[in-house]
Amino acid sequence: MRKSLFTISAAALLIAVCTSSITNTKKVHKLTRVTYTDGSTLGGGGFSQTGCTAASGCHGTKASTLTTGVISGLPANNIVTAGATYTLSVVITDIAKTPTQKNWGFDMASTGGLFTSTNTNVMIEPFSTDFGTEAHHGTTPPKHTATAAAPSYTFDKIVWTAPLTPGKDTFTYACNAANNDGAATTKDHPMLGTPIVLTVNPSTTPVTLASFDATLSANTVAISWTTATETNTDHFEIERSFDGKTFAKVGTQKASGTTSSSLSYTYKDNASSLSGLVYYRLKSIDKSGVFNYSGIKTVTIKAAKNLITSLYPNPLKSGQTIKVNYASLKAGNVSFDLVNTLGRKVLSSNQAVTVGNNNISLSVAHLTSGVYYLSVNDGTNSLVQKETIVIQ
Repeated sequence: MRKSLFTISAAALLIAVCTSSITNTKKVHKLTRVTYTDGSTLGGGGFSQTGCTAASGCHGTKASTLTTGVISGLPANNIVTAGATYTLSVVITDIAKTPTQKNWGFDMASTGGLFTSTNTNVMIEPFSTDFGTEAHHGTTPPKHTATAAAPSYTFDKIVWTAPLTPGKDTFTYACNAANNDGAATTKDHPMLGTPIVLTVNPSTTPVTLASFDATLSANTVAISWTTATETNTDHFEIERSFDGKTFAKVGTQKASGTTSSSLSYTYKDNASSLSGLVYYRLKSIDKSGVFNYSGIKTVTIKAAKNLITSLYPNPLKSGQTIKVNYASLKAGNVSFDLVNTLGRKVLSSNQAVTVGNNNISLSVAHLTSGVYYLSVNDGTNSLVQKETIVIQ
């Protein structure tokens, strides 16, 4: 894989996007410089590009109007938070009247941020002491023949971490859709993105909690918390869990915003359908999306009857496993039966349960999309409950 070089000065941005594999990384390919109408440049013009051989053809001989490159994942207002992470994607589109390009590449860097990725078609390499890391396409550029129906290729799962120091950050990128003939000609369609100047704001915790508690009274769990200070805080989310690991939002409370005075909040969660050990935590979120969590509080709720307290996910996609939380008054065996809209039983699962909460997984991978009904029978064969499940 070639190693790309970015050089930013008052007059030039030098960037290269290769779209073919490398046979000898020790060779140097001198690139053709392309100057855009705004004065920015693409290519080397005598500036050596390591990692590309003369035969590999890093890009075409001039900038093309037949390729667009769009980055998504950065805030629309170009304001980021120091140290925060942003998941990006790059969509490269062949906008020729008859799209035919076959190889796809990109380069991306910022003056202070760092990149990581789990996409096998994305490589992360050290860049320079000025830039940190660079993200670009893999050693072998992905192949995708553009057509009128599918003219684009997407590089996703690119994670960018903003600089830790507040200030300005220049985000640069280039994209290429190539015809895969191994030569740098006008048949390749490179484009140079306009540099994006980001404002990096200081990282602040949304709120300083003085207290957080959860208290059971009758059929209600009172969630209460007190803030010592709030900085640009937007709202709070109350989250609940039955295993202490997987939490789901059950409520939202608007925050005061910014204050140095102590403030108290309360949220009431209906516990009539809950049982056993239930976990709660508080998520504090500021106006820029930065958030933090409180500690976890628990309450123990005695079940009034055998009951399904949650189904997740619902709706679910074909192939997923449905997670059932079942509250039982006694230990024993319970039958979970799933029927379709015609009343035909499509799944039956006998499960051993204990007193209190039981986390049960039901595999529905064999089922097609549609509406199903989950019924639960306890050890006496009496119907306990019937819930609707939707498979998409």
